[in-house]
Amino acid sequence: MKSKTAWLCATCWFLGMNVLLAADAPVPPLQKPGWRLTFHDEFDRPQLNDMYWFSAYRSGRKEYFKRIGHESRWVDHNAHYVIEDGVLKLRIDETLPFRPDKSTRCVSCIQTSDHRFGATTAEYQILDKFAQKHGWFEIRCKCPRGEGLLSAFWLHQTDPTKQEYTPEGERKNVGDGVVEIDIIEQQGRLIGDKSSTVDLNVHFTSGAHYRPKLGIDASEFHVWAMQWQEGQVDWYLDGNVISSYQGPTPQEKMFVLIALFQYSGWIGNIDPNMTYPRDFEVDYVRVYQRDANGTVPEPQGAE
Repeated sequence: MKSKTAWLCATCWFLGMNVLLAADAPVPPLQKPGWRLTFHDEFDRPQLNDMYWFSAYRSGRKEYFKRIGHESRWVDHNAHYVIEDGVLKLRIDETLPFRPDKSTRCVSCIQTSDHRFGATTAEYQILDKFAQKHGWFEIRCKCPRGEGLLSAFWLHQTDPTKQEYTPEGERKNVGDGVVEIDIIEQQGRLIGDKSSTVDLNVHFTSGAHYRPKLGIDASEFHVWAMQWQEGQVDWYLDGNVISSYQGPTPQEKMFVLIALFQYSGWIGNIDPNMTYPRDFEVDYVRVYQRDANGTVPEPQGAE
């Protein structure tokens, strides 16, 4: 799948063609002029590479919640997935991730860092497999349709005391520091027509929340990317800037998370008649750092 369209993508990528594709977007070349590749997984092996990923959703927080008697939002933090034909499929079906019934909220997630607290929250160990400050973060993926589904690719700070919740589970507010960048939050209920949208955020700021119209079907493969610089974030879809933000940005390195959620809330209500499995399909994840000896053109065409 990846090799068949690489030649077409190379042409679009380097000529800067301002086209949003309705079908599967082609695969960009692995090497990007002006950038140095720092992390990538093409999911070309039959099992998840544990040198790169923790296959659970923020298990350090769950472990601490259990210790202090705080109820966790999720019954099971372990990811449910398969890898087929070079594609990671973060999966939700009727019984996995484990939960009492299929209408119970759940999440299937992998991430590149985790943590464990010691006797107190002042003592902790950061378990980094990968984290980076600034750069280009890219995913080629297709998102499942469905009410109450959310496909997400985002970044968190590695320090567990500086994330969007306190260790005790209290959510932080604007003014408490910038701790998260959402590269893509795709609601399953907003997929499938020309009015489809995506959610893009820098938390916690008052003005960095965007929902641009896409003009594409997110249930097909598309390339989503984010360039993070000091004081600026630019989001890309298939090589084109779709939103830009200028303001406070995170001051520490951040780790990568990819997840498929199912719950009732701002993304709609869980559909009791949903058919399974539902898969968030990821062709690859790639991260780059600016080449100190190279130049990178500034983004054009932001809405």
